[in-house]
Amino acid sequence: MPQNGATTNPIPSCCRAPTTTSVSTAGRRLMQSPEPACMMNNTMPAGANYGHWGYWYDLLEPRMVVNGSGSIINVEMPTFVAGTNWEEMGKNDPGMEDLYAWTDDGPAVKWKGPNGTTGGHWMAGPIYVCGAEPGDVLQVDIIDLQPRKNPQNESYGTTTNFGIGWWNRVGYITEGYNATRNGAILFKAIYDNSTGRAIAWEPVYAFDNSDPRMGNVTTPGCLPQSAPMPGATPAGAAVYNNTDYNNTKMFPPCINNTQTWQLPAVYSGLKYDPPMEVRDYSIQGKFRLPINMHIGNMGLAPAVGAPVSTSPPMRSGGNLDNKRIGIGATMYYPVEVAGALLSMGDCHGHQGDGESAATGVETSLNGQFRITLHKANNLPKKVQLLDYPLLENANEHIIHGYAYRDWLREIPNPQNNVGAYGPLGGVDMNRAQSVVYNETREFLINYYGITEDTAINVMSHLDFQITQIVDSNVGIQARIPKWIFDPTAWQTQPYYEAKVMDGTSRTAYP
Repeated sequence: MPQNGATTNPIPSCCRAPTTTSVSTAGRRLMQSPEPACMMNNTMPAGANYGHWGYWYDLLEPRMVVNGSGSIINVEMPTFVAGTNWEEMGKNDPGMEDLYAWTDDGPAVKWKGPNGTTGGHWMAGPIYVCGAEPGDVLQVDIIDLQPRKNPQNESYGTTTNFGIGWWNRVGYITEGYNATRNGAILFKAIYDNSTGRAIAWEPVYAFDNSDPRMGNVTTPGCLPQSAPMPGATPAGAAVYNNTDYNNTKMFPPCINNTQTWQLPAVYSGLKYDPPMEVRDYSIQGKFRLPINMHIGNMGLAPAVGAPVSTSPPMRSGGNLDNKRIGIGATMYYPVEVAGALLSMGDCHGHQGDGESAATGVETSLNGQFRITLHKANNLPKKVQLLDYPLLENANEHIIHGYAYRDWLREIPNPQNNVGAYGPLGGVDMNRAQSVVYNETREFLINYYGITEDTAINVMSHLDFQITQIVDSNVGIQARIPKWIFDPTAWQTQPYYEAKVMDGTSRTAYP
């Protein structure tokens, strides 16, 4: 894999000053064309043309352009698991229907994952930020998040025991359960009638995707036997040509231009609903989860010149799976490519630190964001040494450390080795703790102007917490309360009264 992207997308015409006042400079949606055209609004909708499925790629054509630091944009972020409960999470929603569409030509989104076959997260984007260059820092403020409502004015989400969950490492304790099991729960959002805001998730029913009674899904078209690499193709890059679609056990054969998929299928983007005989409604009333909307996967394209998986978190952000990246949070990302190429997805309605089953409450969210560009020659002190994604909220800075800060460049053959145990693998909590320890020490010394000895002593009074243990680059975070270094905070509010609700970036008090 190339270590640095040698080819970049051309600067969109939207980055030049508009010739009339009728064109908004706050943000612009792009259409597919050789020279992307500017649109007169700042919203990126859900749909097959407004994202990428399961991969990052620094040569993708932007879907939106942000022209001007401080711009506010709206982004619709569909969940990549809507197809498992299609009736509640996608049916008759135009944006979701477009994204999950199958025709005689196959799926609407034909390239999924790093090699085009299949991939996890649907990522809204990329968003081109005018003037962004390698060495800059992009600031993303999350102004608001709202659960996406279906045509019945209801919001749903699901959790699933994917094989990457920690349960698959230690095994089941229930007799008869085995590693092929794929347990899931459908949740419904409960809203506060007085405010109109979602406040909780209640389980509707549980089901097992591996139950033989789940049946099959027949698609009205077949996967293509070949497809071009998405976006620009750098010189010397191989064109994707996978003849295994119809020749391996991974995908079913194409018969009369249809494919019949046995559930649970490894291919993402199929639409089905669990039959009544596999639904366990006895789960209702057993527990309730508070709303904690956050974005599991948000970041900037890495400069590697090839499609790479969205699963492992990386230097420029990505699949951090931190439940605090919610309303009121600010994220800072180091820019690696021209335009920054910001994308976001894998939205959660709730998740605990660890995400140990493999998912949170996976759901679709609509978000509002403020985009601010910090140039390399005028960086705020807190991001002058930034080499990882940094989270800030009203009460704290959160340093993210992972087994590999930059797995794409630090691991030989990275996409094959990042999920391994051992000296090269990304499943190593000791290594993750060492990474976040060093990042935190450096931040304290530089930002607060203290000695290294002082920083080391202060760090014994910080919380080092697991962020996630299921992605192939496991993570630990360090939480640095701002009041430690702010004497005025002691005069206005006792230290034991957190200014931000634990587990989120939402303010706890008026």
